[in-house]
Amino acid sequence: MMRSNVARKIEPEPRPEAATQQVGRVVRAADGAFVVACGAAEIEARRAVSCMVEPEADDVVLVSVVPGRGAYILAVLERQGRDVSVVLDGDLRVTLPSGRFVVGAAEGVTFASGKEVGVVAGEVKVNARLGSVFVESLSYLGTAVQAEIEKAKVKAAALDASVERVVQRAKRVYRFVEELEQLRAERVDYVAKKNMSLRGENTLVTAEELVKLDGAQIHLG
Repeated sequence: MMRSNVARKIEPEPRPEAATQQVGRVVRAADGAFVVACGAAEIEARRAVSCMVEPEADDVVLVSVVPGRGAYILAVLERQGRDVSVVLDGDLRVTLPSGRFVVGAAEGVTFASGKEVGVVAGEVKVNARLGSVFVESLSYLGTAVQAEIEKAKVKAAALDASVERVVQRAKRVYRFVEELEQLRAERVDYVAKKNMSLRGENTLVTAEELVKLDGAQIHLG
């Protein structure tokens, strides 16, 4: 069987027309649509995905005209004395396979969300000279809390705590109750190394079974 040595001629496919780039100035910007003046012509363009800075009127931009697709603003080249806004559609994910992610600002950093802000980390550190936290409803679940505070001041309309054990160590404790203080316990044990004083306009001691006074000297009256 003889093989044909005649090569089949392949006609090259027509090459698409190459994109062109121009520099222009934004004359109108509204709802994601932009009109860019390039020389004497005005071009309607969209912001390219890679252009994260939202173009504004009077910005000098780089425009790419793609045949069959339209025009895209690739970058904002110049802006005079105005803030810069990074605007993206959809979710944004920043991934670093290695290294650290650092955000620095001289005047301040603000995180704002209409729904949720989540922080997940093996360790969280917060260092600040002044701090202010306002939370309408707070839920905390943890194993241990250790705090070293020079001075703490708490103002609350109501404070409810339910714990299995409370241990407090202090050099001096002062309690000022304007109206009423109640203690309900199965057993109460007060021990003072020196003096214990109970004072009041009226003092009542009531026991169902036994009242015992024991001391080297007992003075009544």
